[in-house]
This record gives sequence, C-alpha cells and structure tokens, in this order.
Amino acid sequence: MSTIKWIIMIVVSVGIGTYVTLNILGKIDMNDWLIRGIGCLITVIMALIIYRIFSKKGKD
Repeated sequence: MSTIKWIIMIVVSVGIGTYVTLNILGKIDMNDWLIRGIGCLITVIMALIIYRIFSKKGKD
C-alpha cells in the first residue's frame, strides 16, 4: 500500500475515533479512561476496515 493511502487511513480512523470519543461517549457519565479505551478500540477497528477497503481495491 502506498504512503498516501496509509496517511489517509490513519487520519480518517483517528478522526472518527476522536469524534465518537468526544461527541458521543463524552456525554455519557462514565470513567474517563474507559471512554478513552473505547475510543481507541473504535479507532483501531476503523483502521482495519479502511485497510480492508484499500487492499480490495488494489487487487482488482
């Protein structure tokens, strides 16, 4: 995968994880570290999904 695709994948997945952490989970009354952990998991899951999308387009 090219460097540009890696950068796009990282920026998009971190943006989605940050959005979910601050705007959705941040309004719930929970422990801050638990919210950050869930946001981190969301970021990793989104990165894996985007990686799958980019790798399938490269095989076609």
